[in-house]
Amino acid sequence: MHVRRLSTREEFDRYVDFAQEVYRGNQYWVPTDKHHLTNFLAGEAGFGPGSKIQPFWVEEGDKILATVSALNDEAYDRHWDERMGHLLLFEAFPDQDLAINSLINGACEWLQANGCNAARMSMLPGLQLPLTIDAYDAVPTVFHSFNPSYYHSYIKNSRFTTELGAVQYQIQFTPELAGRYREMVRRATENGVSLRSWDFDHLEEETEIFAALGNETFSAHFGFMPLPIAVYRGLTMDMKDFLLDDLTVFAEVDGEAVGFVYSMPDLNQALHPMRGKAVEEHFEEFQSYMKAIDHGVLLIIGVKRDYRGRGINLALAAKSYLAMIDRGYKTGSYTVVLDDNWPSRRTAEKLGGRVTRNFVIYRKEL
Repeated sequence: MHVRRLSTREEFDRYVDFAQEVYRGNQYWVPTDKHHLTNFLAGEAGFGPGSKIQPFWVEEGDKILATVSALNDEAYDRHWDERMGHLLLFEAFPDQDLAINSLINGACEWLQANGCNAARMSMLPGLQLPLTIDAYDAVPTVFHSFNPSYYHSYIKNSRFTTELGAVQYQIQFTPELAGRYREMVRRATENGVSLRSWDFDHLEEETEIFAALGNETFSAHFGFMPLPIAVYRGLTMDMKDFLLDDLTVFAEVDGEAVGFVYSMPDLNQALHPMRGKAVEEHFEEFQSYMKAIDHGVLLIIGVKRDYRGRGINLALAAKSYLAMIDRGYKTGSYTVVLDDNWPSRRTAEKLGGRVTRNFVIYRKEL
């Protein structure tokens, strides 16, 4: 049994492909974007020169048993004045306790050697959402983590503790809720708030507004660090063919952008039945699944601090949900919300949401 530090494109490709082996036969898992993950492992995902990334796997002979990536980000450390390392993209076969301990210990030693005092597992803004702890019998929504239940014992046996939980809300759209949403939009408009869809003909400029608002409104949010514009472009320019302009909304007051919502169709409803087939090679099949999507995902919502408490958050979400309803969507989600983020949780509840998935973030002092 050997823990290896990876450095070549061939190894990165095998790392990403390993997930196919872990989830072989699992009817709920949705393959991730191989190109994006390979670029991340190679340090080319837009996080900037201040990010050091080291992928690992543990092998026995020629067989990979588990993978994990260690990351140290200078922007995070400056923002929070701490030395936090991150462990991401963990995948493993069952019944490999000794291998997992060796792998995670090796990754933590690398983080320590790079000056980290603690390690957080399973969350990094712009790359990975926390690990799921339930709903193992349902397909996850787009960008959300899906993992076997046995991962949690592996992580706890590696002496990590639960740092924080998170939830996903789901909403069943009804005519009554649609009326409530229209009232939320009306109240905001009467109070001088202008709500507009993003202009996809000028998406580069809209991305700059999105990035500025995102970095400002999430500056005090747990686990967040200022993200380079390249990471935001990954959510806009790289996703342009899958976004719908009426689901993405800016809130403006006196011509100033003060809030935003980033929502999109649940692409996993189209990707899941593809079962890993290349979209380019089976485009007509993919398009048929895209047309059948009936669930929308509200992924990110933010309002500048000085404008909070005015119902702008409700109006932004309501505007996006009304667009989903107009497109014939039956349900929407509001995600991911930290357990102790009661302003956001109350917003989700006012919008008709109920918790349907739970997630966990782990931490270990080094």
